[in-house]
Amino acid sequence: MTEQSIIKQIGKPAEIDLQKPKAIGSTGFYLKLFKAKNTGTESLKLESKCNFEKRTGGILLRANYSNKLTAIPIPNEKIIGITLKRGKENIDPFFMSPMWILLKLGVSKLYARYFRFRLHEYSIDQMELNIETTDYEMEFIANGYLFERQLSFFENLNYGNKLITEIKAST
Repeated sequence: MTEQSIIKQIGKPAEIDLQKPKAIGSTGFYLKLFKAKNTGTESLKLESKCNFEKRTGGILLRANYSNKLTAIPIPNEKIIGITLKRGKENIDPFFMSPMWILLKLGVSKLYARYFRFRLHEYSIDQMELNIETTDYEMEFIANGYLFERQLSFFENLNYGNKLITEIKAST
């Protein structure tokens, strides 16, 4: 698909506002499910590495599988729903560890988690992303540590009640 046909369907790439910078692209996701609702539409291989790009009239899904690049434009009006699910967090710092001290001082767990000594002190399961459009149904996974940045990206798309966020309880 050429850049000209992408621009015709979903517009130009979103411009960066240097006064209030916002994400215009997502992190890398791995495709776990792809169902085309119509025959004759583009198909993607499972386990493709995918990311999203904000455009003026929708989002552009870019997929890479064995260096075969595919682009799927998704216009705003065709999006039925987006669900972003955060993985379950396990927080178990040991007494007097740097992470334990930071948490006791009121530092956010999002920062304190980087000061753990042992892997068991903090872990988070992978996040899941589900997108349903009039043409496709897609499921993706990505590293759970990236959830907050991805939530910010999808909230900045201004889809309102089409965006659903699910956060699994921490232990």
